[in-house]
Amino acid sequence: MNWKHDALAHDLAEYLRQNTARIVWEDMQLGPSGTARPDVYAIPCSLSKFCPVVYEIKVSVSDFRADVTAGKYTKYFAYASAVVFAVPEGMLKQVDIPEGCGLMVRKESGWHTLKGPAMRSVDNLPRDAWIKLVIDGIRRETERARVMMRSAPVYVDERRLAQRHGDEIASLVSQAYNAKVRLESAIKTQEKRRAEVFQQTEQEARWQREQIERQAESLNRTQRELANVLGLPENATVNHLTQAINSATYRLAQDAEVIRLRGLFSRLEDLLVSANQKLPGESTKAGVACKKQSIQPKGRLP
Repeated sequence: MNWKHDALAHDLAEYLRQNTARIVWEDMQLGPSGTARPDVYAIPCSLSKFCPVVYEIKVSVSDFRADVTAGKYTKYFAYASAVVFAVPEGMLKQVDIPEGCGLMVRKESGWHTLKGPAMRSVDNLPRDAWIKLVIDGIRRETERARVMMRSAPVYVDERRLAQRHGDEIASLVSQAYNAKVRLESAIKTQEKRRAEVFQQTEQEARWQREQIERQAESLNRTQRELANVLGLPENATVNHLTQAINSATYRLAQDAEVIRLRGLFSRLEDLLVSANQKLPGESTKAGVACKKQSIQPKGRLP
Protein backbone atom coordinates (compact mmCIF):
# COMPACT_ATOMS: atom_id res chain seq x y z
CA MET A 1 0.00 0.00 0.00
CA ASN A 2 1.24 3.49 -0.89
CA TRP A 3 0.89 5.32 2.42
CA LYS A 4 0.56 9.10 2.77
CA HIS A 5 2.08 10.79 5.81
CA ASP A 6 -1.13 11.87 7.60
CA ALA A 7 -2.92 8.61 6.85
CA LEU A 8 -0.05 6.56 8.27
CA ALA A 9 0.10 8.76 11.39
CA HIS A 10 -3.63 8.37 12.00
CA ASP A 11 -3.41 4.61 11.44
CA LEU A 12 -0.66 4.34 14.08
CA ALA A 13 -2.60 6.52 16.53
CA GLU A 14 -5.68 4.31 16.21
CA TYR A 15 -3.54 1.21 16.68
CA LEU A 16 -2.10 2.62 19.93
CA ARG A 17 -5.54 3.65 21.21
CA GLN A 18 -7.05 0.22 20.60
CA ASN A 19 -4.12 -1.98 21.66
CA THR A 20 -2.35 -0.09 24.46
CA ALA A 21 -3.42 1.71 27.63
CA ARG A 22 -2.26 5.16 26.51
CA ILE A 23 -3.58 8.64 25.88
CA VAL A 24 -2.73 9.48 22.27
CA TRP A 25 -2.44 12.84 20.48
CA GLU A 26 -1.92 13.42 16.75
CA ASP A 27 0.05 16.34 15.29
CA MET A 28 -0.04 18.16 18.65
CA GLN A 29 2.30 21.12 19.22
CA LEU A 30 3.71 20.88 22.76
CA GLY A 31 3.40 24.52 23.75
CA PRO A 32 3.46 27.91 22.01
CA SER A 33 4.54 28.56 18.43
CA GLY A 34 7.98 27.17 17.61
CA THR A 35 7.93 24.27 20.10
CA ALA A 36 8.14 20.59 19.14
CA ARG A 37 5.24 19.09 17.16
CA PRO A 38 5.33 15.26 17.17
CA ASP A 39 3.36 13.33 14.57
CA VAL A 40 2.01 11.01 17.28
CA TYR A 41 2.49 11.54 21.03
CA ALA A 42 1.46 8.96 23.64
CA ILE A 43 1.49 8.88 27.47
CA PRO A 44 0.74 5.65 29.42
CA CYS A 45 -2.33 5.73 31.67
CA SER A 46 -0.22 5.18 34.79
CA LEU A 47 0.42 7.28 37.90
CA SER A 48 3.69 5.49 38.73
CA LYS A 49 5.31 5.07 35.30
CA PHE A 50 5.66 8.39 33.47
CA CYS A 51 7.29 7.61 30.12
CA PRO A 52 5.81 9.55 27.18
CA VAL A 53 6.87 8.42 23.69
CA VAL A 54 7.14 10.38 20.43
CA TYR A 55 6.38 8.54 17.16
CA GLU A 56 7.95 10.21 14.11
CA ILE A 57 6.20 9.22 10.85
CA LYS A 58 8.34 8.88 7.71
CA VAL A 59 7.09 7.79 4.28
CA SER A 60 10.27 8.46 2.26
CA VAL A 61 13.94 7.63 2.79
CA SER A 62 15.03 11.16 1.79
CA ASP A 63 12.83 12.74 4.45
CA PHE A 64 14.16 10.32 7.08
CA ARG A 65 17.81 10.98 6.19
CA ALA A 66 17.30 14.76 6.19
CA ASP A 67 15.71 14.56 9.64
CA VAL A 68 18.47 12.38 11.09
CA THR A 69 21.27 14.45 9.53
CA ALA A 70 19.85 17.69 10.94
CA GLY A 71 19.22 16.04 14.32
CA LYS A 72 15.61 17.21 14.29
CA TYR A 73 14.44 14.18 16.27
CA THR A 74 16.66 15.07 19.27
CA LYS A 75 14.46 18.03 20.27
CA TYR A 76 11.74 15.55 21.24
CA PHE A 77 13.81 14.24 24.17
CA ALA A 78 12.81 17.35 26.15
CA TYR A 79 9.24 15.98 26.13
CA ALA A 80 9.61 12.21 25.85
CA SER A 81 11.38 9.18 27.26
CA ALA A 82 11.90 7.74 23.77
CA VAL A 83 11.60 8.47 20.05
CA VAL A 84 10.30 5.78 17.65
CA PHE A 85 10.39 6.07 13.86
CA ALA A 86 7.26 4.62 12.22
CA VAL A 87 7.50 3.76 8.51
CA PRO A 88 5.91 1.53 5.83
CA GLU A 89 7.31 -1.99 5.58
CA GLY A 90 10.59 -2.30 3.68
CA MET A 91 11.55 1.39 3.79
CA LEU A 92 14.15 1.23 6.59
CA LYS A 93 16.25 -1.33 8.45
CA GLN A 94 17.29 -1.46 12.08
CA VAL A 95 20.85 -0.34 11.22
CA ASP A 96 19.46 2.88 9.70
CA ILE A 97 17.92 4.02 12.99
CA PRO A 98 19.90 6.42 15.25
CA GLU A 99 21.25 4.96 18.47
CA GLY A 100 18.68 4.89 21.26
CA CYS A 101 15.66 5.28 18.95
CA GLY A 102 13.11 2.62 18.01
CA LEU A 103 11.60 1.38 14.74
CA MET A 104 8.01 0.28 13.92
CA VAL A 105 6.84 -0.82 10.46
CA ARG A 106 3.36 -1.02 8.97
CA LYS A 107 2.80 -4.35 7.28
CA GLU A 108 -0.39 -5.55 5.63
CA SER A 109 -1.17 -7.43 8.83
CA GLY A 110 -0.71 -4.32 11.00
CA TRP A 111 2.00 -2.59 13.02
CA HIS A 112 5.11 -4.48 14.18
CA THR A 113 8.03 -3.35 16.36
CA LEU A 114 11.44 -4.19 14.85
CA LYS A 115 13.58 -2.28 17.34
CA GLY A 116 12.67 -1.12 20.83
CA PRO A 117 13.90 2.32 21.96
CA ALA A 118 16.14 3.06 24.94
CA MET A 119 13.89 4.65 27.58
CA ARG A 120 15.19 7.86 29.18
CA SER A 121 14.09 9.30 32.52
CA VAL A 122 11.64 12.21 32.27
CA ASP A 123 10.38 13.63 35.57
CA ASN A 124 7.82 16.05 34.19
CA LEU A 125 6.74 18.17 31.21
CA PRO A 126 6.87 21.96 30.91
CA ARG A 127 3.74 23.75 32.13
CA ASP A 128 2.89 25.01 28.63
CA ALA A 129 2.99 21.45 27.29
CA TRP A 130 0.53 20.20 29.93
CA ILE A 131 -1.87 23.06 29.24
CA LYS A 132 -1.70 22.42 25.50
CA LEU A 133 -2.23 18.66 25.85
CA VAL A 134 -5.18 19.02 28.20
CA ILE A 135 -7.05 21.93 26.63
CA ASP A 136 -6.46 21.25 22.94
CA GLY A 137 -6.33 17.49 23.48
CA ILE A 138 -9.77 17.29 25.10
CA ARG A 139 -11.28 19.40 22.32
CA ARG A 140 -9.79 17.14 19.65
CA GLU A 141 -10.85 13.96 21.43
CA THR A 142 -14.40 15.24 21.81
CA GLU A 143 -14.57 16.14 18.13
CA ARG A 144 -13.14 12.75 17.14
CA ALA A 145 -15.76 10.94 19.21
CA ARG A 146 -18.50 13.14 17.71
CA VAL A 147 -17.40 12.25 14.19
CA MET A 148 -17.40 8.54 15.03
CA MET A 149 -20.89 8.80 16.50
CA ARG A 150 -22.21 10.61 13.44
CA SER A 151 -20.87 7.85 11.21
CA ALA A 152 -22.37 5.10 13.39
CA PRO A 153 -25.77 3.59 12.42
CA VAL A 154 -28.83 5.14 14.04
CA TYR A 155 -30.47 2.91 16.64
CA VAL A 156 -33.57 1.12 15.38
CA ASP A 157 -35.69 -1.38 17.26
CA GLU A 158 -34.24 -4.85 16.70
CA ARG A 159 -37.65 -6.50 16.34
CA ARG A 160 -38.69 -4.17 13.52
CA LEU A 161 -35.39 -4.78 11.70
CA ALA A 162 -35.89 -8.50 12.13
CA GLN A 163 -39.25 -8.28 10.39
CA ARG A 164 -37.80 -6.35 7.44
CA HIS A 165 -34.29 -7.69 6.96
CA GLY A 166 -33.95 -10.76 9.09
CA ASP A 167 -32.29 -11.61 12.33
CA GLU A 168 -28.72 -11.33 11.01
CA ILE A 169 -28.92 -7.66 9.99
CA ALA A 170 -30.83 -6.79 13.15
CA SER A 171 -28.09 -8.39 15.23
CA LEU A 172 -25.37 -6.45 13.38
CA VAL A 173 -27.11 -3.12 13.94
CA SER A 174 -27.64 -3.95 17.60
CA GLN A 175 -23.93 -4.74 17.98
CA ALA A 176 -23.05 -1.41 16.37
CA TYR A 177 -25.24 0.44 18.84
CA ASN A 178 -23.68 -1.42 21.78
CA ALA A 179 -20.23 -0.54 20.44
CA LYS A 180 -21.24 3.14 20.40
CA VAL A 181 -22.26 2.91 24.06
CA ARG A 182 -18.96 1.25 24.97
CA LEU A 183 -17.06 3.96 23.09
CA GLU A 184 -18.83 6.71 25.02
CA SER A 185 -18.00 4.94 28.29
CA ALA A 186 -14.34 4.55 27.24
CA ILE A 187 -14.10 8.28 26.40
CA LYS A 188 -15.45 9.24 29.82
CA THR A 189 -12.97 6.91 31.52
CA GLN A 190 -10.10 8.36 29.49
CA GLU A 191 -11.07 11.94 30.37
CA LYS A 192 -11.22 10.99 34.05
CA ARG A 193 -7.74 9.44 33.90
CA ARG A 194 -6.40 12.51 32.10
CA ALA A 195 -7.79 14.77 34.84
CA GLU A 196 -6.21 12.59 37.56
CA VAL A 197 -2.80 12.73 35.86
CA PHE A 198 -3.02 16.52 35.49
CA GLN A 199 -4.08 16.99 39.14
CA GLN A 200 -1.21 14.85 40.46
CA THR A 201 1.29 16.76 38.32
CA GLU A 202 0.04 20.11 39.67
CA GLN A 203 0.34 18.89 43.28
CA GLU A 204 3.91 17.69 42.75
CA ALA A 205 4.89 20.98 41.09
CA ARG A 206 3.39 23.00 44.00
CA TRP A 207 5.24 20.88 46.57
CA GLN A 208 8.54 21.37 44.75
CA ARG A 209 8.01 25.14 44.56
CA GLU A 210 7.28 25.32 48.30
CA GLN A 211 10.38 23.26 49.11
CA ILE A 212 12.60 25.53 46.98
CA GLU A 213 11.14 28.62 48.66
CA ARG A 214 11.82 27.20 52.14
CA GLN A 215 15.41 26.37 51.23
CA ALA A 216 15.93 29.83 49.72
CA GLU A 217 14.55 31.55 52.86
CA SER A 218 16.83 29.50 55.12
CA LEU A 219 19.84 30.35 52.96
CA ASN A 220 18.96 34.06 52.92
CA ARG A 221 18.54 34.14 56.71
CA THR A 222 21.93 32.50 57.24
CA GLN A 223 23.51 34.89 54.76
CA ARG A 224 22.07 37.94 56.60
CA GLU A 225 23.32 36.66 59.98
CA LEU A 226 26.81 36.15 58.57
CA ALA A 227 26.77 39.64 57.06
CA ASN A 228 25.89 41.16 60.48
CA VAL A 229 28.75 39.28 62.16
CA LEU A 230 31.21 40.54 59.54
CA GLY A 231 29.88 44.10 59.73
CA LEU A 232 28.46 44.08 56.20
CA PRO A 233 25.00 45.16 54.95
CA GLU A 234 22.31 42.45 55.08
CA ASN A 235 22.06 42.46 51.29
CA ALA A 236 25.77 41.72 50.83
CA THR A 237 26.48 39.31 47.97
CA VAL A 238 28.16 35.93 48.36
CA ASN A 239 31.29 37.36 46.75
CA HIS A 240 31.46 40.17 49.33
CA LEU A 241 30.92 37.69 52.18
CA THR A 242 33.71 35.47 50.90
CA GLN A 243 36.12 38.40 50.65
CA ALA A 244 35.25 39.55 54.17
CA ILE A 245 35.80 36.06 55.63
CA ASN A 246 39.18 35.71 53.91
CA SER A 247 40.20 39.17 55.10
CA ALA A 248 39.18 38.43 58.73
CA THR A 249 41.03 35.12 58.66
CA TYR A 250 44.19 36.81 57.42
CA ARG A 251 44.01 39.57 60.07
CA LEU A 252 43.59 37.04 62.89
CA ALA A 253 46.54 35.01 61.66
CA GLN A 254 48.77 38.13 61.58
CA ASP A 255 47.53 39.90 64.77
CA ALA A 256 50.29 40.16 67.43
CA GLU A 257 47.82 40.06 70.34
CA VAL A 258 46.29 36.85 69.01
CA ILE A 259 49.77 35.32 68.63
CA ARG A 260 50.66 36.37 72.21
CA LEU A 261 47.43 34.87 73.60
CA ARG A 262 48.07 31.63 71.77
CA GLY A 263 51.50 31.46 73.41
CA LEU A 264 50.01 32.05 76.87
CA PHE A 265 47.39 29.35 76.34
CA SER A 266 50.13 26.93 75.28
CA ARG A 267 52.22 27.63 78.42
CA LEU A 268 49.14 27.29 80.66
CA GLU A 269 48.43 23.88 79.17
CA ASP A 270 52.03 22.81 79.92
CA LEU A 271 51.71 24.03 83.55
CA LEU A 272 48.44 22.14 84.04
CA VAL A 273 50.02 18.96 82.78
CA SER A 274 52.98 19.38 85.18
CA ALA A 275 50.68 20.12 88.13
CA ASN A 276 48.77 16.90 87.63
CA GLN A 277 51.96 14.80 87.91
CA LYS A 278 52.77 13.22 91.38
CA LEU A 279 55.61 14.67 93.46
CA PRO A 280 58.77 12.52 93.93
CA GLY A 281 58.41 10.10 96.94
CA GLU A 282 54.73 10.94 97.40
CA SER A 283 53.59 7.37 96.85
CA THR A 284 56.28 5.89 99.23
CA LYS A 285 55.42 8.23 102.15
CA ALA A 286 51.75 7.44 101.87
CA GLY A 287 52.47 3.71 101.97
CA VAL A 288 54.67 3.94 105.12
CA ALA A 289 52.06 5.96 106.97
CA CYS A 290 49.38 3.41 106.24
CA LYS A 291 51.66 0.59 107.42
CA LYS A 292 52.45 2.25 110.79
CA GLN A 293 48.82 2.81 111.50
CA SER A 294 47.98 -0.85 110.86
CA ILE A 295 50.59 -2.27 113.41
CA GLN A 296 49.72 -0.18 116.54
CA PRO A 297 49.08 -2.32 119.74
CA LYS A 298 45.50 -3.11 120.66
CA GLY A 299 43.97 -1.28 123.62
CA ARG A 300 46.12 1.87 123.22
CA LEU A 301 44.97 5.08 121.88
CA PRO A 302 46.92 6.33 118.90
